[in-house]
Amino acid sequence: MNEPHIERQDGAFRFKRFTIRQDRCPMKVGTDGVLLGAWTGLRTTDRRMLDIGTGTGLIALMLAQRAPGARITGIDIDDVSQARENAAASPWGDRLHFEQTPVQTFRPAERYDLIVSNPPFYVDSLTCPDAGRTAARHTVHLSYEELVDSVVRLLAPGGRFAVVLPTPESEHFRHLASARLLLTHLTRVRTTPRRSVRRVLMEFCMNPAPGAISAATAATSSTSPFTATSPISPAAATALAAPTVVTSPFTATSPISPAAATALAASIAPTVSAVSTTATSQAVPTTPTTPAAPITDPTDGCVGPFPLVDELTIGTGEHESYTPEYRALTRDFYLKF
Repeated sequence: MNEPHIERQDGAFRFKRFTIRQDRCPMKVGTDGVLLGAWTGLRTTDRRMLDIGTGTGLIALMLAQRAPGARITGIDIDDVSQARENAAASPWGDRLHFEQTPVQTFRPAERYDLIVSNPPFYVDSLTCPDAGRTAARHTVHLSYEELVDSVVRLLAPGGRFAVVLPTPESEHFRHLASARLLLTHLTRVRTTPRRSVRRVLMEFCMNPAPGAISAATAATSSTSPFTATSPISPAAATALAAPTVVTSPFTATSPISPAAATALAASIAPTVSAVSTTATSQAVPTTPTTPAAPITDPTDGCVGPFPLVDELTIGTGEHESYTPEYRALTRDFYLKF
């Protein structure tokens, strides 16, 4: 989505604490990036962050502003020199680092507590004559499968991944990611109250107990003896509470503690009662709730219940009039707010 209400000067976009110059970047500043940078939940324990497809460096700069103790890396298949310049001109240049590299071959020394991405999203549509815009907007160089593989490889245990996608593509991505990442937060975004959902913001965490999550998913399948409004059975809860061996690509095999398993089992019941049935992926309730504030405190890994589902409407429908929720979410960045 295009961004209609940022102060522009000499072709640059001025925010409250930094400026984005973008004349050499294929993709310009837009609402998607601003939404993701402001919406993504931050924990005080998040020290290493990665922005995949950084472009102008906008999201990386927003994270640097929001997380004073974090170090942020931005990577892109295109030239990142303008992102470096934008960072150098900001108050946080010493905590920002950019590399021109495909994420598929990116090999950092350490994994990340938080990964964000405003990725290319057109899968089967016609490509643009501009090669740079094609790379930025179409999945020709980074498929959803490759993005999920890269996130799983680069994310630290208990880490989070946040992404923004158009509505149809978000469904495909969610189903694809559900086998390896756990959906924890989903926000549907409307431009005005009368318009349909245009974008979906999603947060996932590294799946801490694949066996337990699979059991929870099975409980909400169309073949399950439980309905969408019934709690998980006592037998299933007991099975979940038993010690479970966790296999991770990052750590040696180790058992999850009984206390953590019990907490996870307890969290399944409200999740089951809130979700619609599906046979292949984590289901998401369709009834919107009040938008949740971004997480700012530490959380214990992937402890539920989840997913949290809400909606955000940007405009009221009147010209240059924005909802209180959108103003509250972005007021630390927009000059007009």
